[in-house]
Amino acid sequence: MAKVSTTTLEKDIQKIKAARTKEEVDKILAKYDGAIQEMDTKPAKKEAPKKAEPKKAEPKKETAKKEPAKKAEPKKEAAPKKAPAKKAAVVGAAVAATAAAAATSTGKGRQYNGKYEVFQSGDGFAYNLKASNGEILVASEVYATKDGVMKAIDAVKRNIETGEITVFSDKQQHFKFKLTAKNHRVLCISANYSVEKSAIRASESFQKFALKADIVEIEVEDADAAVATPIEVNKKENKTGGKFTIEKYNGEFSWSLKASNGQILAQGQGYTSKPSVLNAVESFKKNVAEGSFKCVKDKNDRFLFKLYTPAGRVCAIGESYPAKASAESAAQSVVAIYRKAEVEEIDD
Repeated sequence: MAKVSTTTLEKDIQKIKAARTKEEVDKILAKYDGAIQEMDTKPAKKEAPKKAEPKKAEPKKETAKKEPAKKAEPKKEAAPKKAPAKKAAVVGAAVAATAAAAATSTGKGRQYNGKYEVFQSGDGFAYNLKASNGEILVASEVYATKDGVMKAIDAVKRNIETGEITVFSDKQQHFKFKLTAKNHRVLCISANYSVEKSAIRASESFQKFALKADIVEIEVEDADAAVATPIEVNKKENKTGGKFTIEKYNGEFSWSLKASNGQILAQGQGYTSKPSVLNAVESFKKNVAEGSFKCVKDKNDRFLFKLYTPAGRVCAIGESYPAKASAESAAQSVVAIYRKAEVEEIDD
């Protein structure tokens, strides 16, 4: 039987804590599974000589009485376990300790917890709260600074147990859940769900992961960067008739840029306050003036435009169209009307 030293156990516990995936943890624990099996089988071999003891010849008259003893032989297998009890206890404790370390480790053992992924979005910062299976539970609004997004996460953690979580539907019939503090301030709004049951299940996962989820910073790459084609727009064109519509529905603020015929050219949603949605509109205007437009094809073979900041990050996405020319025309319409578009507020 391979000996397992205390030093080896301690090293393996450290490896478990540093493991990034469940597979790495299982690989380390497998070594101890083998050690336990080896100890279980080795004592059985020691029992073999006992069958050849001369005592069996003495009590032939009492064979009937000793027959039960033969049936109870499996109990004898339990006795030898007392001999390696110390080793078994050490190995068992190590296995339990390594499993516990993997389950409770923070930072690198994130597969057991949810996580807040903080990233740059447009010219600001945002976060996605993900469950342990990778599902996005909350997609935050964009904050002007990294400090702002960190404070938003802290507010969610502080209010997860005392605030109110409710499920609702927006005007597009998407189901969501939101966390509201005792002072009625909306702290976060979830991603969209097509059916209410999905939103309810997600809200339950949110309660489970939001408080203890790790915070990690990630780099978000634009998957369409390689295939997106630039859209040439005339930034000198300046028309009237467009408008930014600010709406509040079930505590959630959103904005839409509409052409004079009512067509929605671009929009943003999921804002928790009026100042934040108005700041989003101003940020959009700035990026239309200084950024660039590109056209991409989605998975449904429809075309849409993306607006990029001067730094090359996506800050807005337009509606989808069956033809590329329509997406390019929509981008030109945005450029033509955004300067003179009035802001119209619609109550809940």
